Amino acid sequence: MAELKMEEERARRKKIARKRKKRNTIIILTLSVFLALAIASTVFMVYMYNEMNRKAMEANEKLNELEDELNSGKFLTTEEADAMAAKAADDKETEFLTYVRSTFENDEGTLTVLEHLYPNTVVVPNTSGYRFFDIDDSLNKKTWKDEAFVYPEKDEESGKYEGRASYDDGSVTARLGIDVSKFQGDIDWNKVKADGVEYAYMRLGYRGYEEGGLFLDSKYEDNIEGCNNAGLDCGVYFFTEALTEKEAVEEAEYVLENIADYHVELPIVIDVETSANPAKSRTKDMTSEQRTKNVIAFCERIKEAGYEPMIYGNLKSMMIMLDFPELEEYDKWFAYYRSPIRFPYKIKMWQYTSGGQVNGVGGDVDMNLMFY
Repeated sequence: MAELKMEEERARRKKIARKRKKRNTIIILTLSVFLALAIASTVFMVYMYNEMNRKAMEANEKLNELEDELNSGKFLTTEEADAMAAKAADDKETEFLTYVRSTFENDEGTLTVLEHLYPNTVVVPNTSGYRFFDIDDSLNKKTWKDEAFVYPEKDEESGKYEGRASYDDGSVTARLGIDVSKFQGDIDWNKVKADGVEYAYMRLGYRGYEEGGLFLDSKYEDNIEGCNNAGLDCGVYFFTEALTEKEAVEEAEYVLENIADYHVELPIVIDVETSANPAKSRTKDMTSEQRTKNVIAFCERIKEAGYEPMIYGNLKSMMIMLDFPELEEYDKWFAYYRSPIRFPYKIKMWQYTSGGQVNGVGGDVDMNLMFY
């Protein structure tokens, strides 16, 4: 009995010892966690203190730098900034007014000023003012480089050009040519060729702007024969006054009939311009849509006959009288008597003056550059 009680006492004491050991372990672990957290917190606080101290030092340095800059006089007061802006505006206005004055003094006129003000627009003089056309990015653009042109000098007294325009960009060299009609009178074509002209366009004929008849230029046959015999490349153009597509085809047939006996190497051209007497012109009320259809009918008939068609015109012709985007597939011969050429679209020929001088031609003659 005494032994049993002693055994129970030993068991009780062991149980108490196990509980005490477990409690001590929990206490140690808890204290360890708290200690670890305290250490981590201390480390973090030290880090934050150092970081804040670093940022404070940087901010102080920047403040010192800003104070130095302010003291250096580099910054402007509001009044000083306003004064500088006003002066800049005055300088810009003065610069523009100087440009306008210079432009008019050089007899370049309103169009040049408008083109300067609207660089992304085609500005077109019209009977009652100016028309403005946004550049169409879907159309083929010019391929020439303005810096590759050599422009002739204009004599201020005579108004004549001294020398001739040329173009060479390393891959494209423009060919020099003339275009003539009865108004140039008799021409010595051998002298024309010897003077450096490479090709010539003859006015084949025209449709009467009142009665609508078809007429041959009175010097056409002499000119085409002389051009052929001199060995120049030859081309012809026809001044249209067609009212309908049927009349345009009639004009094309008239041209084909009258070139049958001659060498015509160059594109056949339909000339689209305002007639000599616009008020009496049979086409004065024609829409650009109808005129465009007529031009297409002419060009397609020329193509059917195996020749290459081309369209002649100036700014008004191309942008107002015709629906230019509808004629994208045809080559253009563009009359524009100023430089540089302020026309964004692709052209094949440039008529750069009506006042050219060529040996063999009495008086003024149209001069052209053809791009290949």
